[in-house]
Amino acid sequence: MLEFFVLGGPVMIPLLFCSIFAVAVGIERLWYLLRSRVDTEDLMEDIRLALGQGKVLEAMQIAKKSRGPVAAVLAAGIAHYDKDREEIKEHIETVGREEIFKMERRMNVLDTIVMISPLLGILGTVTGIIKSFNVMAALEGVNQASALSAGIAEALITTAAGLIIAIPTMALYSYLNGIIDRNTADMSKRATELLTILESRGEF
Repeated sequence: MLEFFVLGGPVMIPLLFCSIFAVAVGIERLWYLLRSRVDTEDLMEDIRLALGQGKVLEAMQIAKKSRGPVAAVLAAGIAHYDKDREEIKEHIETVGREEIFKMERRMNVLDTIVMISPLLGILGTVTGIIKSFNVMAALEGVNQASALSAGIAEALITTAAGLIIAIPTMALYSYLNGIIDRNTADMSKRATELLTILESRGEF
């Protein structure tokens, strides 16, 4: 592995950092998003039951005990249950934007790595080819073949390394974005349901 890295030339150093950042950010985001998953159907049913019995405090406690963006949005709405609909909606939207920001945090790092890793690989390809042409121009005798093969190896290794980093990072980025999109849609759905419940109880 070390020999592979050395043969890739200096461009392998930024590629190494890209791979480290991709793994670190990917694991952190995956842990955060999967940890915050909760059965929102059951959560909504418990809150609906509590509000139907007039137990607003209990409904608030149920929402606060649950993890995830949906629970945070519901807690924000219940906390202002005695306000008018537009004010409750405004508080829900504010918390919703905060939760979306939390979910999307550092996702731009993965996006950047997906874009620059293949470019770094191409840069390594170019520098490797330049080295090969320099060897051919210099006509270094018996050492020419080994030096020429080193330049070609650098060209191929960096391209492969860039793609090896970019492809799984792109797959992870798409998967995480899918989770964020589902959570965002779920927040909107459950917030609308909460407003309907409060309206049916005549809270506003």
